[in-house]
Parts: sequence; C-alpha cells; structure tokens
Amino acid sequence: MAISVTEILGTDSLSGSRLVINDNFNVLASEINAMEVYFSPSGGTITNLNNLSTEALRVGLSTILLDINASTFDILTNVKMTGNLNMSFGGIFRNDTNPTTLDDIEGGATMTIDVGGTAAIPPYSLNRIGNSDITTNLDISLFNGSIGQEIFFVYTIGSGGVVIKGVNNNLVTSGALTDEITLSTLGQTVHLLAIDNGFGQPVWYIVGGDGYVLS
Repeated sequence: MAISVTEILGTDSLSGSRLVINDNFNVLASEINAMEVYFSPSGGTITNLNNLSTEALRVGLSTILLDINASTFDILTNVKMTGNLNMSFGGIFRNDTNPTTLDDIEGGATMTIDVGGTAAIPPYSLNRIGNSDITTNLDISLFNGSIGQEIFFVYTIGSGGVVIKGVNNNLVTSGALTDEITLSTLGQTVHLLAIDNGFGQPVWYIVGGDGYVLS
C-alpha cells in the first residue's frame, strides 16, 4: 500500500513546520514497523506472509538448491518427503537415461566396465547395455547403491553376453552359484533394487526383468 507524507516547501518555516516533520516521521516509522513484522533486517528472514506472488524464486547463495522461473522448476539437492506425493493428471518420468551405451567398445581391451565406485553410487537409473563380440563376455561390475535406489539394465545392441556382477557380495540372486546376471539378446532386461542387508549396508536384489539368465 502506498504511503504519503506532507511536503514541506522551501518557503516554509522549519520551526513552523515542526509538527508536519514529526507527523511525517511518525508515518514512516509506523510503516517500517509494520513491514518489520514480516522482514527482519538483522536476522535476514521473512516470516508470517499470507501470500507471495513472484515470477521467479531462487534458494541458495554459493550453491543453488532451488530454482523456479517462468519455464523450469529445478530442485538441485536431495528431497526428503515425510508425507504423500499425489500426482493429479501427471506422471513421474525417468530422464536420467545413460547417454553412453555400456558396450564392448566402452569396455575396451579388458571388456570390463564399472558402474559406480567405492565412493560413488551408480549415477544413472537406466543403463543401455550391449556387446557385439560373440566370443568374449562384457563384464559389468555393479558397485553399492543407496538403500532404496533402483537400477535398470536394458540390452539394446549386439548378441554377445553382458554379465552383471556384484562387488563384495552386494548382488543377491536366488539359487545362483556366483550371483551373476547375463543378458545377451535384444529386449532382455533386469531391474534391481538396493535394500538394507540387515546391517545398514545396501545389497542389490532382482525385482523384475525379462529374459535374463542367472549363473
């Protein structure tokens, strides 16, 4: 809401304008006090607003955690939900498809590829795999994920074997001797979920897939 004060002209007497000056200061002080109910300059905080309308919102200083503008809504940090997520006339889409197929070319002379690492969880939930070398299997070493993390391997090219192996017994399969998963035909898939092994450590379990072979 706009505020107004009484203008003091250059021809006016300062002593005679004392009441007007005081009234102007009182108006300004009243408005500042009203704003400080919501804004705290010393604390750097805004509280008690009933509504906030803006074209853009950014949270974070040196590191941006949330960035909302006219075209995007980007959350750039982990999200912890304590309630339900209700999707109305919408859906959840996986956009983190691995931009590089995990194949015999990437495996190089050793025909091995690491997915994740000792200090890093697998970075993509969906991995396109393949092997055009029908004489040598491509070995994929699957490192620990984060508990609750899902990962998909989808065979998309070639006809050679791709063997997914756990690291330090972190892959659990039913009735298999070595806990290895082999895919070798277009369309074969396996869907894994990292769960707590009972001691706070994540291990991978198969929760779905098509055509994969256990060994």
